[in-house]
Amino acid sequence: MATHMTSRAAYPRASAAIGWIALLAAVFTAPLYLDNQYDIRLAVLVCLLGSASIGWNLLGGYANQISLGHITFFGIGMYTVAIFQTSLQLSPWLAIPVAVVLSLAVAVLIGWPSFRLSGHYFALATLALLPVSELIASGWESLTGGARGLSIPILPSGLSTLQFDEPEPFFYVSAVFLVIVLAIARIVRFSTLGMRLSAIRSNPEAATLAGVDQFRTKMATLLISAAIVAVAGALYGAFLQYVDPRTAFAWDTTLNLVLFAIVGGLQFWWGPLLGAVILIPINEYASMQLSGNLAALGQLAYGLILLLLIIFQPRGLGGLLQAAFQQFEGRARK
Repeated sequence: MATHMTSRAAYPRASAAIGWIALLAAVFTAPLYLDNQYDIRLAVLVCLLGSASIGWNLLGGYANQISLGHITFFGIGMYTVAIFQTSLQLSPWLAIPVAVVLSLAVAVLIGWPSFRLSGHYFALATLALLPVSELIASGWESLTGGARGLSIPILPSGLSTLQFDEPEPFFYVSAVFLVIVLAIARIVRFSTLGMRLSAIRSNPEAATLAGVDQFRTKMATLLISAAIVAVAGALYGAFLQYVDPRTAFAWDTTLNLVLFAIVGGLQFWWGPLLGAVILIPINEYASMQLSGNLAALGQLAYGLILLLLIIFQPRGLGGLLQAAFQQFEGRARK
């Protein structure tokens, strides 16, 4: 009996491990079955923007601390890489830790006062980051190139410059980063920090009575989140080889990070990636195939998907997959 129960308990773990191994194999062999370079570039966007959404979800999803300005950290990463390669003529790999430090400093400036207050002060504070950041980037022309932006010069192809003749090598860089971010998200989700975040999300008052230091918990998570988004932005800037204020601090990108998490499932550490895999191709297809008044159909599709999920599946597509997996496990055990 004990052996039978042990085997039944081990089955979900084994099946989950097999599933994730298959997923990783599918990700890293993507260049073999994607039709063209455009599809590979689309896969790079899924990896980088999906990673940024996972970073946002650590705080916005796990603890329900909605940030409307996380794209500021993304933009800091983009500009830091561009400045390092244009003005300073230094490696983009040196720019990444600098971008992380700058983003952590901004995160502390925003989180320190707003997390000490109740209500939606954090959401309002992060919302104010966007216009301020864009104004600084537009006005500081000597450093950022102003409204014209910065174009990264063409350098020798290779990992050291993060420039390649083909998109495949950059895809592998972004895929490795995605795997690292997924690992961080999973560790946080099932750690003591994750349990504290869940308590804050469920009932902030009860969490405080249970001894959860909400300020420290939120600040620690914000710092992790900001660092992830900054690195994603740095890699994105290196991929585009161009940055301007509207690209770096776009309101649409902020909304996309939130939408990916909502559609995929806020409570799942892999949920934002699922949302990115679905919504990014939809958006790109709409942009390419639809023009003029029809272009609004892409945004309409976004809104329709979100509305249907909120009504019929508040846990997102991740909730559907989890229910299907649990049903499959139940049948397999019989």
